[in-house]
Order: sequence, then C-alpha cells, then structure tokens
Amino acid sequence: MTDRIDIISPVNLAQLDHILEKLRKPATYVAGATDIMVQKSRWEQAGTLIDLRTVQELVSTLEIGPEGILIGAALSFTDIIRYRIIQEKFPILVESCRQIGSVQIQNRATLGGNIANASPAGDTLPVLAVLNAELWIGPRLKDNFTKMSVDEIMTGPGKNCLQPNQYIAYIYLPFPEPTDPFWYFRKVGQRYSMAISKLSLAVLGWKHNNHIREIRICAGSVSPRIKRAVLTEKLLSNQELNSKVIEKAATQLMKEIKPITDIRSTHNYRKSTAGRLLQESLSTWARAGK
Repeated sequence: MTDRIDIISPVNLAQLDHILEKLRKPATYVAGATDIMVQKSRWEQAGTLIDLRTVQELVSTLEIGPEGILIGAALSFTDIIRYRIIQEKFPILVESCRQIGSVQIQNRATLGGNIANASPAGDTLPVLAVLNAELWIGPRLKDNFTKMSVDEIMTGPGKNCLQPNQYIAYIYLPFPEPTDPFWYFRKVGQRYSMAISKLSLAVLGWKHNNHIREIRICAGSVSPRIKRAVLTEKLLSNQELNSKVIEKAATQLMKEIKPITDIRSTHNYRKSTAGRLLQESLSTWARAGK
C-alpha cells in the first residue's frame, strides 16, 4: 500500500503532454474517478493520479463539424445528455448515458473513463461501436493524435492497449446517415438503472425498398471485449424483415456471442436473452415500416 498519493492537475493539453514527457513513474489517469474510488486495491496501489478533469480541452470540447462531432473525453454523461446536437443526431448514445448509475454518477462519470475502464459491461461501449466512434489518443505525435476504434482499444475485461503515457483525449462521432435511421438500445439488469448490466444490445440500421441496406449490431457483457456481431449483420444484409429472417438472425447472434457465467448472470441466460432482444428490436423495426 502506498503511503501517499500525488495528484497532478494539468490545465491544458500542452501542459499534460509536457508532464508525460518528463514523468518517470507509473501514473493512473482519472476523470470522474467513479470506478477507482470504490476499488480499494486499485486505490491503495495508485501512487500518482493525473486528473484529466482539469484539462480545459478535455472537459469542454464539443466541436461540430460538417461530418461529425468531436467530444472531449472528460465531458460528463450529464453534459452529453443535455447537449441538443447529441440528442438530435445520436439519441441512442443519450439513451445509454441515461441508464448509467444514478444522477450523481452521471454528473461525475465520463465517456472517456467508460471506454478506458474497458469493462465488457460498459453501457456506452456497444453504442459507440455501432456509431463507428473513433478515439483520439494522446499525447500528440507531431501534432497528431493516434486514432483507433472502441474494439481496438479493448484487449480483455478491464484491460486496454494504452501505453503508460497514453490517454483518451477525444471521441469523434461521424453523423449517421439521416435517412430514416432505426436505433435500439436495451440494457438488462437487476434494476432499470444503478446496476451493472447482465447484458445489453445496441442496433443501428437503414432500409431501402423495405430491405435492410445496412445494419450494425453490438452486444455488451457477452464477450471478453466489445465487438460488432459481423456474422449476424451479414446474415441480415439485403434481407426483408419477416419472422423467419428475424428468428435466423437471433439464432446466429446466440452462436456468435461468447458469454460467461458470473455473479450477475449465467451463460445460458445471456445467450437466450441476447437472442430475444435482437428479435424484439428487429420486430419493432419491421412494424415501424408498415
């Protein structure tokens, strides 16, 4: 157990990158710190904390471009829920943020922290996967951030591929095609909120002439790391939604995911429930088109 914890509070990205260049000891990055504060072993081992919530760019950036928006990784979930542009363009993200913990947690927890924590049960991760989110990783090299996707950053439960001097600076979200998008997010837990999910499912899709032109599917808490259900997506591509196709897709998703049995749920429950959630989402979409 460490005798003391040093807290470093850089005020901007330039100062943060300069500190990391000179730092010669391991450090733990925190933003809302909602995870580390309740994990005694991690807290006791943290000798140096770098507070990302003091970095002005990370806590205030919401840049709207012609093709997407750039979100500072230290924005709280409450900030994300309240921004009108996110409500309009990314309602699926707002819905997932609303289901994270209590209002108090939403006021402190951050999008970057949810990603870096790398929990397969992270509520925003399946949503970010179907939104094709791009992560901008610091420090900058020749003024450029390293870019990667959500499924690339996770290497396993609670593990990410970031090096000791790397941090998530921004999340870039390309605007989904505006032509009649369908979205679905459902979290299954002991309660509606303030509970770690047993599993979750995010779906984003578009039709043309009543056939699926594009669909993106990602389930949470059903594999060691977040990844899209590409085989299920392929099965549904160019298909007209009917009961037979929907049943085949649910069966394929149950084959594709690899859930475990743990304290929150069982392997069989997660498999069957994931299939039922996909059936529910696709049936809702099919009815909406009639």
